[in-house]
Amino acid sequence: MLYPLFASLQWKKRGTMNSEVTTDEPALSGMDAEAGSRRRRRRRARTWLAFGLMGLMMGVVWAVGIATSTAIVDVAGAAPAGQVFGTADPAAGVSQYAGLVIEDTPLTIGFQGSWGNIAVDTPMFDVDLTGLTGTYFVAVYLNNNATGWSVLQLEFLQVNKACADTLTGDWAAPDATSVMVIETEDAWAIFPSLASGFDYCFGLEDITPKANDEAGTYIRRPGSSSPVAPVFIALLNRSA
Repeated sequence: MLYPLFASLQWKKRGTMNSEVTTDEPALSGMDAEAGSRRRRRRRARTWLAFGLMGLMMGVVWAVGIATSTAIVDVAGAAPAGQVFGTADPAAGVSQYAGLVIEDTPLTIGFQGSWGNIAVDTPMFDVDLTGLTGTYFVAVYLNNNATGWSVLQLEFLQVNKACADTLTGDWAAPDATSVMVIETEDAWAIFPSLASGFDYCFGLEDITPKANDEAGTYIRRPGSSSPVAPVFIALLNRSA
């Protein structure tokens, strides 16, 4: 809206200047002179009003304030880590949970064409909480850069008994599940709230001939390539 007003003011100013340099107009009579005087006063009033409106409008524009604020991440001022749960006093450098989670059976992934499959139920990690008190969790992490897969998604299962005691029916009806979607090296599956006083087994159920469960285990490679086999690590710690 400022530009039309400014252009109009400039046009009026040029008109005033042109009238001032014109010297060959006839002299005006008294009534004509008085009428001309009134017209000039009205023009001056309109001009000053226009200037006032322009100043008011520009004043509104100038009154707008914009402020930005950037957060500060204070890494140097971070508080020390709090005490973790635990009651024993193990030797330096040795976890009190060492030996309570052990590898049982390595996972084998086969193929039918480009589709992956798991031919047998695979108890991968055994966890013994029989001699402990409290509540625990087990996290299974990807421990390498398993590249070369089109899709590598694994549904880990929890069976509430020692791996040596598991049966086929146990893997068909697990006590808990957690899906690991392997898209980065940070992929993991988590089993929280494990009660002490029991054995637990964690692994994968067989899925053949194609591992194509979109909500569970889904394995596929590009063509007939040889993807990098995943490596897993299971961690046990107390949560309460």
